[in-house]
Amino acid sequence: MSVNLYIKDFKSLKVWQKANALEQEIGELVKGFPNFEQYRLTDQLVRAVRSIGANIAEGNTQLFVKKEIVHANIALGSAGEVRNHLLTAYQNGYINREQYDALDEKLIEIIKMLYGYIKRLKLEIGNDSDFSDSLYNLYLSLNISPILRFSHTKSKPHV
Repeated sequence: MSVNLYIKDFKSLKVWQKANALEQEIGELVKGFPNFEQYRLTDQLVRAVRSIGANIAEGNTQLFVKKEIVHANIALGSAGEVRNHLLTAYQNGYINREQYDALDEKLIEIIKMLYGYIKRLKLEIGNDSDFSDSLYNLYLSLNISPILRFSHTKSKPHV
């Protein structure tokens, strides 16, 4: 008796593809950071960006949707951590404004996709009660970060 098994492939998820591309881009970017940051900001940034894709992959490979949601939420937290580390890199002059803005935009897109992914998974199990539709809709409607605003007269961001 033969049983056909369906094995989910995380590599087919657009959110994982974007996270993976960002991981590669940041991996190249940190090569230009000062040597004294190797075991500080560089290491933290690389670990955090790797965590996004790794948690998407780990969750998508789970048998239980609730575990997939947990890992997607961890990926969401890692995306926030990467945003913080990139802001630190910008504030310390390791990356320029254009680099910062481009990478932050990619992270916001990944965050939006993760919100949608989590929402879809919650609907799949018939439980979206602890998911805030208003927060999700707010994030989707933003063209910039809800927390970080740039002044037109200053070169550094203010929170």
